Amino acid sequence: MPPPSSTLPDVALPPVWTLRLAGPFDSALVAAHIAAIYDEFGLAFDLPFEDDLIDVAGTYAEGAFWIVESQEERDLPPRIEATAAVLPHGPTRVFKRLYVARAARRSGVARALLHAAHGWGDFVRTELWSDVRFQNAHRLYLSAGFTPGPTRVLDDPDRSVERAFFCPSDRALT
Repeated sequence: MPPPSSTLPDVALPPVWTLRLAGPFDSALVAAHIAAIYDEFGLAFDLPFEDDLIDVAGTYAEGAFWIVESQEERDLPPRIEATAAVLPHGPTRVFKRLYVARAARRSGVARALLHAAHGWGDFVRTELWSDVRFQNAHRLYLSAGFTPGPTRVLDDPDRSVERAFFCPSDRALT
């Protein structure tokens, strides 16, 4: 059985960054964070298609949805730097929604969240699917020890093609 969603993984972050679980009022902020990254890559963001983002805390109640925020200035609200989620699916943990803001890339936060998800719960393997346009993410997954799998075409506005990546739970990530 996976750990309760109230458990935060031990993730090393820069001093002004914090890791927290998504709460009931985070859906709009998370959707805006992900929509901005979609826009950066020329992808259409369609909230009805991305329906897990309508109620992030509810959708991921059986798993975990992590938000990494920075609070650079006390007078400003925190800014989302990265998101990641994990859900149980039978004997597999599914890693989802790894999106890192441009300014936070190459900080190590993506690898830290990937490691946290791979260690979440007691499962046979970790599975994730990633749009083929996210080549930097694919290099991360491969360098961490994941094996590429098949592709699939989504029924989203862009007819996105995603590639699967798998890693057995007994394989330590690098």
